[in-house]
Amino acid sequence: MYLSPIIFNSLGFSAEQIGSGIAISAFAGITTRFWTGYLLDKRYSYRTTIKVACLIAIMSDYILFSSQSYLAYLLGQFLLGAAAGIYWPSAELAVPLNCNNQIKSNEGYAIARSADAIGVTLGVLIGTIGTYFELPRIIYLIDIICMVYIFNALISKSKILSKNEQLKVPINKNKTYGVSNKFSNYNWIINLAPLLSITLFVTGVMALLQSILPLDLANGGIIRPPLREEWVASLVTFKLILISIFQWPVGYMIRNKDSNFKFRSCLISLLISFILLSLSNFLINGYLLILIAFIPLTISLCIFLPSASDAIIRSSPIKYRGSAIALYSQCFGISSLTVPWIAGKIIDTYDTAFQVWIIISLICIFLIPICKRIE
Repeated sequence: MYLSPIIFNSLGFSAEQIGSGIAISAFAGITTRFWTGYLLDKRYSYRTTIKVACLIAIMSDYILFSSQSYLAYLLGQFLLGAAAGIYWPSAELAVPLNCNNQIKSNEGYAIARSADAIGVTLGVLIGTIGTYFELPRIIYLIDIICMVYIFNALISKSKILSKNEQLKVPINKNKTYGVSNKFSNYNWIINLAPLLSITLFVTGVMALLQSILPLDLANGGIIRPPLREEWVASLVTFKLILISIFQWPVGYMIRNKDSNFKFRSCLISLLISFILLSLSNFLINGYLLILIAFIPLTISLCIFLPSASDAIIRSSPIKYRGSAIALYSQCFGISSLTVPWIAGKIIDTYDTAFQVWIIISLICIFLIPICKRIE
């Protein structure tokens, strides 16, 4: 997903076309997330849903690997979004179910996010190397190999995973996860509203980093000159390497902090990073500011990713936990459905992402006070 905008930008696709592909991917994800959450609430095994996601992802990778037209690009993105919509709620729910008595759910999510970061970084690093040899689409072949490995692992380890899930059921019933009568009916959704608002914003930021930041680097800023394709891929890879390095230390250090501190720190770090990205537009060597901006940007994401998942689990009742995780995951889909398309229109209109970074900074300032309402 990080290198797809670069690949199809080189085929002559406009920013709006690339953004529309990401939007249709998000639309597919929104639909499949609802059904996945419903099935998980009905005690449908997360192992089965993840295997289905793997099969759909393999189809999408094959289409994107061979696509040359806009229609094929849209189809590949649609299947990719459907696979993501099935996978993420299932994987998020799998983390606390496989945490034993020695590992808390917040530590489990920190480990899971570290694994995500390392996996994405390795994939993009291989893709970046491929751009130097004019083989950027190798990332789709790598993803197919990974999906086959996950599918095989779920089959071969099914007995162990099933045992972990059965052992965790009685543990989930204690108050550590915030279950109480006040969550009767659907009042729990109202209690999650502040957290979901911040999640919607941060996931929108993540969508921008996947789709718009590479285009900003490739097209250049107001004064900042454009970069070649391989240099853009290298900067994106560098950002992902930072996340893989920082994710576990940051997640571990904040594990015992309250939610107000975590999300306030996340938003302040984001604000600093986007101010730096905005200023980079006015410098010939503005890429130095972009590199500096990657540090607070990385810290903010490393704070948010494990904290939000754990907060959702702790703040939702057991019988609606699948729906709560799906609702949280839905924020990723909604953001990807709207933000890249809107940002792509802004870039096509003004030939720069400067206005995008300014708008994001203002929204960030507005959301900081909301952190006090998160339990």
